Amino acid sequence: MFEYSGAIHIHSKYSDGSGSIPCILEDAKKAELDFITLTDHNTLSARVARWEGWHGNLLLMVGEEVSSRKGHCLALGTKQRVSHRQPPAGIIDDIQIQDGLSFIAHPHGSYRPLIKRKNHAWRDWTITGFTGLELWSYMFDWIKDFHYLRFYQHYRYPERFIEGPNPQTLQLWDQFCQTSRCVAIGGVDAHARKYPIVGFTVFPYEQTFRTLRTHILTHEAFSKNASKDIPIALQSLRQGHCFIGYDFLHNTTHTRFQSVDKTLLMGDEHVFEHPIELEIYVPISADLTVIKDGQPLESLFASKHRFEAKTPGVYRIEARLQNKPWIYTNPIYLRSGAQT
Repeated sequence: MFEYSGAIHIHSKYSDGSGSIPCILEDAKKAELDFITLTDHNTLSARVARWEGWHGNLLLMVGEEVSSRKGHCLALGTKQRVSHRQPPAGIIDDIQIQDGLSFIAHPHGSYRPLIKRKNHAWRDWTITGFTGLELWSYMFDWIKDFHYLRFYQHYRYPERFIEGPNPQTLQLWDQFCQTSRCVAIGGVDAHARKYPIVGFTVFPYEQTFRTLRTHILTHEAFSKNASKDIPIALQSLRQGHCFIGYDFLHNTTHTRFQSVDKTLLMGDEHVFEHPIELEIYVPISADLTVIKDGQPLESLFASKHRFEAKTPGVYRIEARLQNKPWIYTNPIYLRSGAQT
């Protein structure tokens, strides 16, 4: 397998971000990313301007954040803009028609900067057919308890306010996974908002790119041919061959959750016929928890662990480091024959 780490959910001057594409590319290279995914609101202008592709050793993919009044959805791999002036079901359908990937953005995102709460949550959970969820939104994790009276603390010590995915989103993800593959990604929601009067830039791009990353695992190495490499990256995301790493704490590269015989990888679905031995590897020892069907199965402090999946279920791994959330793998789905 080949592994590439990237930042997903980035805004530029084409919507409400502060940075130009060259600025964002430069900061992503400084942060040593392999790929970035630009998702400006309701526009593919960066693709029209021919920014999509390789820039040195960095692959830029252009999608969009389809931003409707009833929630936001990241659309990746689409050829044309998706109208945000339609019900959520229409948004998901339009992305499917284009064979794109749809990730519900910050599913339970809300915050209250002063008196009135600002709600950016997805409103219609009766809809099916989306690829997955932005399980962990870095920006909304940081901002959920934000108040302007505490601005300096949030600005100066952002890591103090990072707690991991919203518990409601985690619970919902586990529920969805019981019936079908639901891919989890991490999103930075980078804007690098500037406040010139006070001289602040909240979460400059380079700083943000060193925090929450989505690592993809591919069967083919990137060739530096964008027309080949972008479909490879998107297919890994579609299959859930990826994990979320809070690399600010420690680089999560080389994390693996798979069967011992390496025939199953995180994201894979398999008919359960007999017990299967699974294994987890993380770069350094951490607090590992094996989750089955949304419930903790076992916990231990280690850098590697093998266990036997004795019954059908949806198995995934969470890791904590320094008492902070660190890694969330996509599941291995061991389905009973009745579910297939």
